[in-house]
Amino acid sequence: MTKNFIFNIALNLLIVAAVYYGYKAYEAGNILISGLAIALLVVFIFLKRVLFKKVQLDLKKEGERRKTEQTKK
Repeated sequence: MTKNFIFNIALNLLIVAAVYYGYKAYEAGNILISGLAIALLVVFIFLKRVLFKKVQLDLKKEGERRKTEQTKK
């Protein structure tokens, strides 16, 4: 679970950085870097969505495991 937490923080920082550098590149007139930042932003958001679904599945499995342990006692 700690690995997922750290990965989430890293993804948040990367999303903010992609937005910031994309905006600054657009202001400077560098459309290539701005487009690259937008493409990276899409990838980072996709990875964040995958991580969210993985955490939800892990929590669901953990809840079911605890229910079965309680019924055995």
